Amino acid sequence: MTPFLRYLAFQGGILDHPKQHGIHTHPVPRLGGVALYLAFVIGSLYRMDLSNQLKGVLVGSTLIFGTGLLDDLIHLRAGLKLVIQIVACAVMMFRYGVILDVFPNVFLNGFFTALGVIGITNAVNFQDNMDGLAAGLVMISSLTIFFVAYTSQQFWLGYLTMALVGATAGFLIYNLRKAHVFMGDSGSTFLGFTLASLAVMCEWSYFLPVSLAVPVLILGIPILDMILITVLRVKEDKVGTLKEWIDYTGKDHLSHRLMRLGLGERGAVFSLWALQGVFCALALGLLPRNSIDGIFGLIFFLLVTVGVTFFFRKKRSFFLRWGRRLPKTRTCIKSSSGVLSN
Repeated sequence: MTPFLRYLAFQGGILDHPKQHGIHTHPVPRLGGVALYLAFVIGSLYRMDLSNQLKGVLVGSTLIFGTGLLDDLIHLRAGLKLVIQIVACAVMMFRYGVILDVFPNVFLNGFFTALGVIGITNAVNFQDNMDGLAAGLVMISSLTIFFVAYTSQQFWLGYLTMALVGATAGFLIYNLRKAHVFMGDSGSTFLGFTLASLAVMCEWSYFLPVSLAVPVLILGIPILDMILITVLRVKEDKVGTLKEWIDYTGKDHLSHRLMRLGLGERGAVFSLWALQGVFCALALGLLPRNSIDGIFGLIFFLLVTVGVTFFFRKKRSFFLRWGRRLPKTRTCIKSSSGVLSN
């Protein structure tokens, strides 16, 4: 469906034009999210006897997709999109029962469910800043949830996760081409909401630390990036209020920072895919373990996040110090012919 929707986007002028926080230089079709959504729904409805919770995920993700599509067409305000995300979470939680079961109070469970789902929805949306990045991360995470669902006999959940894997894998064939087609907000918010909802549904472990560590690792890159940009934007006085944070856009995400280190766009994308793969492999390794291993998993993720944030916070001073020492190191190493050696 992607080539056909790409053609419609050109005909209808539904294009992403070059702007300050973009990395492309010419208009790009942004109806790819429609293909993602339709592929997921068709794959999911292959099993018509879905559980009530899985129907809730479909209903909530459809509402999020529709909102994103409207935003792609007419540009909705950020505040309005946030309100609709809250409504979608409320419907999914209290009508269909897709809600965390951690606290004895249903409102606490609802609050943290909505916080997590909305946070991941927007975190994945932020990852849609380079060709193939968001779709690849969601594919890796969805495939990991499928392994968990299949091995723990949560087969209904497995159907939806494989539908999401298939949709993102098919879309990557086109999205990895340089500025060929974008998924738009309709695709990125739909992917984030659906992935987060499936993570809420999944029964991870009897041990609470493991049940916290595994989904955090599976959703590791979007969470890490969200923390990174929040801390650095506040530290650099770029944002001071929640509204400023919501409205702020810029090339300061983890992918942009890796690209500026010299990896290039493809190098940054593949590096983040690889790190997400490491996080997911560690998450799978934690599942047969106990609470202590879950705590170590959370500590590992925290250390990686703090280390990455600290590096990019102090990157300039690191390179300045390295640059001052470099000439001294080079001048004291010579070849036998007396010429300075590399």
